[in-house]
Amino acid sequence: MTLKPLSLAVISAVLLVGCNDDNDTAKLRVTHASSDAPLVAVKLNGDVVDALAEVDYQQASPFLAVDSGTYDVSVDALLPADETLEVIAANLDLAGDMQYDVFAVNNTASIEPVVLMRDDIFIGGNQVRVDVLHAHPDVPGVDIYLSTSDSITSEAPAISGLAFKVDSPDLPVTLPSDTYRIRVTLAGQKDVVFDSGELDLAGGSDLMITAVPNVDGGAVSPVNLLVADGDDMAVLRNTGEKATVRVVHAVKDAVEVDVQASGSTVAGFEAIAFKEFRSEDLPAGSYDLSVVANIDPSIVVFDAPGTEVESGTASSIYAVGSFVSASDFDIEPLLIEEDLRSVATYAKVRVVHASTAAGTVDVHASADGMFSEATVVLEDVEFKDNAVLNVPGGSYSLAVTPANSLEPLITGDASVEDGGVYSVVATDDLTGFVINVDTTPSE
Repeated sequence: MTLKPLSLAVISAVLLVGCNDDNDTAKLRVTHASSDAPLVAVKLNGDVVDALAEVDYQQASPFLAVDSGTYDVSVDALLPADETLEVIAANLDLAGDMQYDVFAVNNTASIEPVVLMRDDIFIGGNQVRVDVLHAHPDVPGVDIYLSTSDSITSEAPAISGLAFKVDSPDLPVTLPSDTYRIRVTLAGQKDVVFDSGELDLAGGSDLMITAVPNVDGGAVSPVNLLVADGDDMAVLRNTGEKATVRVVHAVKDAVEVDVQASGSTVAGFEAIAFKEFRSEDLPAGSYDLSVVANIDPSIVVFDAPGTEVESGTASSIYAVGSFVSASDFDIEPLLIEEDLRSVATYAKVRVVHASTAAGTVDVHASADGMFSEATVVLEDVEFKDNAVLNVPGGSYSLAVTPANSLEPLITGDASVEDGGVYSVVATDDLTGFVINVDTTPSE
């Protein structure tokens, strides 16, 4: 399968970078913390920095060595047809022997940079230095607790009243290396909205912790913590986070089905009909799954033992194949890892080939209902292939044709909005596509 250019509408995030050596240098790190912003490219003095050519949400660069001095910094939106648009321009004076963290924060419509700086010092082997940024635009000030006590009722917060975007004069803090439990509450309250569980913070660590919106699958807490230490960055999730699991019935003429885990029907996954999407948030873990006929659970459509679901993820299990009768069918699972995050500047459309009858196909998208070689967006698509297209919001005419042919097998229309996430599925029902709104655009 070949993905052909269609559109990659992208908008801002982050700030600068660079690299160099020797004595009078600063360290620079850039973090994408804008939850509905797409990938961005960052330039330093007009040149795109390799490490920051495509920065996605919840990603950060390693520390980059930059000669002290004044720099022109710009952030480019990656637009359709490989065009770019400068969306942030800044002039920044970097001093030697300092660390600079640059964050893109807020929603896309109000995206802005925040810069934190601190001395670049050696952290002793029995100490941990911690800096924190509150980067969730929809959460008011928070308190942060670091004790390992079962209850924080009688505990005082280690960091009090940290507000969105604020570079607190009380940070960074230096702590003894030890076991800690990071808990976050709204300022002045004791109800925990984030709990890391116990963490061993190793001596010599120099941590930058950023609280960002949790837009991952199975979200329980409103925030994730991005934990950066030198060249490494990890997403730290709240204990008890779940995983979003979707089941899609894509087999024409097959009966309604149930999903079972270790022989018991999973709540919410009963009587799933052809063309139907079902979604539930499940605890992370390993599941011995079976799909069975709803009218007769002794008829096992397929087994999927040892199916792993991880917290903070979204995945779809498609039932694909052919059905003739209860004793004559060939149905199998198609597992797809999903990205259901809304991006404000374009729509994400996943195309799934679930038609046993269509063979190898090309997929077309047209604004005027006319199809030609120029309207091919996916070519040589095999049964069970899938791909995501990033497209501007609008109305499109879609078609599936045999590969290298312009004779449609399936046609249909789809209207999508910027910020929406959609699935378009070709099945053996050649009268049209199955179209699902996976994520509704934000108002």
